[in-house]
Amino acid sequence: MRKTELQRFRKLLLEEKERVTQSLAQHEKIIMHTDDQSGLETGKAHSNHMADQGSDEFQYETTIKFAKTEGRYLYNIEEALRRIEDGTYGNCQECTRAIALPRLRRLPYTRLCIECKEKEEAGTI
Repeated sequence: MRKTELQRFRKLLLEEKERVTQSLAQHEKIIMHTDDQSGLETGKAHSNHMADQGSDEFQYETTIKFAKTEGRYLYNIEEALRRIEDGTYGNCQECTRAIALPRLRRLPYTRLCIECKEKEEAGTI
């Protein structure tokens, strides 16, 4: 992979890391009940009405699920940045062949080539 492409991927991953970090911080505020700006009463013990309490709990649980998903995404981004630093970025971690550039452009944090990913999903890896 050319150095300019590698730098472009690094920049893209760093920008995405910043966006996800900010999003996770906002989710954390909601989960910890410190988000006064959102207007959500998420997770509060006593809503005025049972339907409100149900809606609040649903929003709270949804926020937790989003935070968990984004946390995994952030981990994948950080691992891709680590691979850039150690020189293994763009190589499949299973078969060590180069990952196709169209795949990297679509999923810059990917760690497997398409063939190995299909094997992983089929449970043969």
